[in-house]
Amino acid sequence: MKTRPAATAPGVLRPIPERQSLCPVCLKTLPAELVRRKDSVFLLRNCPEHGEFSGLIWKGEPDFDAWTRPRDTPPRLPAATTSARGCPNDCGPCPEHRQRACTVLFEITRRCNLNCPVCFASSGGARANDPDAEDIGQRLHRIRSLAGEVVLQFSGGEPTLHPDLPELIRRARALFPAVQLNTNGVLLGQDADLARILVDSGLSWVFLQFDGTQDDIYVKLRGRPLLDVKLEAIRRCREAGLPVVLVPTLAAGVNDKDLGNLLRLGLALSPTVRGLHLQPMTLSGRNLPGRENPDLYLTLPETLQAICAQSEGLVRPEHAFAPCCEHERCSFHFRYRKTPSGRLLPLRGTEDECCSPRFAPDACCSSAGEGGRAEGGSYADPAGADGARRAVEAVRRAWERGETTGVSDAFDAFIAKARSEIFSITCMAFQDCRNVELERLRGCCVFVYAHPDRLIPFCAYNMTSLDGTPLHRTA
Repeated sequence: MKTRPAATAPGVLRPIPERQSLCPVCLKTLPAELVRRKDSVFLLRNCPEHGEFSGLIWKGEPDFDAWTRPRDTPPRLPAATTSARGCPNDCGPCPEHRQRACTVLFEITRRCNLNCPVCFASSGGARANDPDAEDIGQRLHRIRSLAGEVVLQFSGGEPTLHPDLPELIRRARALFPAVQLNTNGVLLGQDADLARILVDSGLSWVFLQFDGTQDDIYVKLRGRPLLDVKLEAIRRCREAGLPVVLVPTLAAGVNDKDLGNLLRLGLALSPTVRGLHLQPMTLSGRNLPGRENPDLYLTLPETLQAICAQSEGLVRPEHAFAPCCEHERCSFHFRYRKTPSGRLLPLRGTEDECCSPRFAPDACCSSAGEGGRAEGGSYADPAGADGARRAVEAVRRAWERGETTGVSDAFDAFIAKARSEIFSITCMAFQDCRNVELERLRGCCVFVYAHPDRLIPFCAYNMTSLDGTPLHRTA
């Protein structure tokens, strides 16, 4: 962590304009610079108390300078806090934040039925009682008034442990255009009725923790074999008509060589499985293997190249596109139509995609629009509803189950077929104390709701120092 590349070697390192970062030990804000060494880019900073630190943030293709896309000045969420101590200490959001919200996570419990060695939330063990449905219902209204039209994600801990989850989903669907469940799938695989109950409550889709196709992967990352119960969860979601997105936490040398198998499994289980959402491991919370072995971390381009190399030609680097909402170094996206023969045809560039380069800038999800209302809601959107709605709708087209239109049976069948053919591969490279750039943090569009009435960027909320001390998260 403390090895700094020699900045004087001619032709090896090229400075990139100064940024701000954090000391990994004390989380103090520091000046930083991005420096290139061959095909890699490092984040360098010097803490007066704890010394110099170097963090790898980019390695390989696509080229660091080329991985970008033009965007208009995005709308911002109204500031909920003042700038007293500076970013990232004043999150809420503070006046320095430069983006609105696409997704808001609501952690409805800290309890969990697993105790994973890799858990950015440090979930599990004995916890206080969960807030009840009335309490959470009031907070849902606050999130709606603060964030506007967003995807609302129920998370935890393990949210299926909350006894009022079906009622919470019903209440959320009255306020938000889509409601997502972030789950380890254990109860979904064990309870024969749960998937159907969640569908009847209005759940849009499931983000299913799914680290690989072999049980030794789960033993290393989750502490026990889980493949069978997760496959059973997908089977029950299929029977209930509930779409699933597979969400692996990626660790180099553990499951990064299993991406091709994971892709082929996802395609075999489509259209129930609508895609993969890859999440390279971060040094946050209780990620114990990562504290012992810094070589477990994958950069965004390494992840992109891995999925392409293992796909047997189905997925190609030129099909990938940078995000139009969050900072370009935060994610990549592939969107395909799966043909009956099993081929994947890239959808990038089609007119109905929010993240298409052919889409007009004022239609992109990072652009401001007119104020509006969520269907069934009564709040003005503080962030510019037009752009936000397009972003949410792009996600819904890819992942949500087709709703009945009432126009005709034939039209409903056409819509359902079109949605069932979409298969997405996305990656979100979250930041941690090794590689955090405040420029990226200020452009975050994924927030965590923190009581009372604060929206904190995901990476700031889960930021912990090298010894596990949290920046914002409380026990």
